[in-house]
Amino acid sequence: MRRGCIAVGEVRCEGCQRVLEYGERYVVVDDDEGKEHRFCLNCSLSGGYASYKTDKEGQVITFFPKD
Repeated sequence: MRRGCIAVGEVRCEGCQRVLEYGERYVVVDDDEGKEHRFCLNCSLSGGYASYKTDKEGQVITFFPKD
């Protein structure tokens, strides 16, 4: 399962090991064993956990999987 979140405390990206700033968006991904992994926006985009979607107002970032 994927959950889009906003950092309000100390959150570390498991991809680049960077501490996310307050208010920065990130995704939480559950693996097959139920363990949670946190990725910043850049690592989410490069890892395929996030993508750009075009709607009537322009491009937005979505954490929902493509069907």
